[in-house]
Amino acid sequence: MKPRLRVWIAGFAALVVAIIVAVVGIIAYSNGIAKRRAQEFCDLISIGSDIAAATYAANERKILWGESAAYTFYFSGFMFDKAVCEVSVDKEAKVISKKAEMEYD
Repeated sequence: MKPRLRVWIAGFAALVVAIIVAVVGIIAYSNGIAKRRAQEFCDLISIGSDIAAATYAANERKILWGESAAYTFYFSGFMFDKAVCEVSVDKEAKVISKKAEMEYD
């Protein structure tokens, strides 16, 4: 094999590896931001508090998806991945539990 061809192949291989590393880095960064935002939002909600304050804040940020005995607030990650803050309420609309987690699709 000619030296020039070897250099071209090595350069191409390095480029492919760099692209793969960049894509993995972008995915990790995007999902990390989504997870942090979901956790921060969940941390603002106190157990025993009225859910109205959280739903108002969620509507302002356009992250509320449905209303029932459980509320789910979505934070976009990379492509279809997302972090969620799930909050459950009792019959008087008081928060009884909450958790933040990452969902990969």
